[in-house]
Amino acid sequence: MLREAGTQGTSGEFMDLLMQASRFRPSFASPAGLRKAPSLVRLSRGATGAGLICFSSILSISGPHQYSRFASAFRGRRDVHAMAAPGFVRGEQLPSTTEAVVEAKAEAVLRHADGAPFVLLGHSSGGIFAHAVAGKLEEAGVFPEAVVLIDIYSHDDDAILGIQPGLSAGVDERQDTYVPVDDNRLLAMGAYFRLFAGWKPEAVKTPTLLVRAQEQFFDWTRATDGDWRSYWDLEHTALDVPGNHFTMMEQHARTTALAVEEWLDARP
Repeated sequence: MLREAGTQGTSGEFMDLLMQASRFRPSFASPAGLRKAPSLVRLSRGATGAGLICFSSILSISGPHQYSRFASAFRGRRDVHAMAAPGFVRGEQLPSTTEAVVEAKAEAVLRHADGAPFVLLGHSSGGIFAHAVAGKLEEAGVFPEAVVLIDIYSHDDDAILGIQPGLSAGVDERQDTYVPVDDNRLLAMGAYFRLFAGWKPEAVKTPTLLVRAQEQFFDWTRATDGDWRSYWDLEHTALDVPGNHFTMMEQHARTTALAVEEWLDARP
């Protein structure tokens, strides 16, 4: 059905269907209601800098594996761990609110870090979690070393509509090489799109880096200024790296990682 919707040019309508159907999946309203708390997967080991905690995106093909190439560039220098969003695996619950999943992820970060310094990082919609978790931790008096947002569009409603065709095509191309996409993953994607529709970031004190792709992968230009690149309304530093939204974390992953490393190392 997903592929047919893409062929017909009705991917947006199919996403609406997934968003509504996802309401009937088992859910949790707070971290206490989770049968299994979020866990982190180690992708790299190192001890020369603050560890990176990466958040998976909310696409159907998402998971810690999306950071495997990126993490390999940090081996011997920084620990890199990745955390999947709850609900993408059979038997897992989905969050009933954005607050529930952000709290669950923040608690997982605190357990994992155990007082050690860390950086929160997210590619694409994973950047939502990186920023939102930073805000939740700051409320508790815990401050990450930095937040790194890699080509995020998720807070921009106009951009979401504009990139939908390219995003759907990119996901379809990768379904056989990332993870098998089943109904659980599609409904999870629908649930997170529903929950985070209209999400707007609130300011945080943590220094933020926005890493933008240099290559365009969809036919959309912002009406106001014609700039198709990822952007961030809040205070941040921006830098551009080779590749498009997907390839910057695939064949160009090492270059992306080294750009992030250089920025982190230059911080006081």
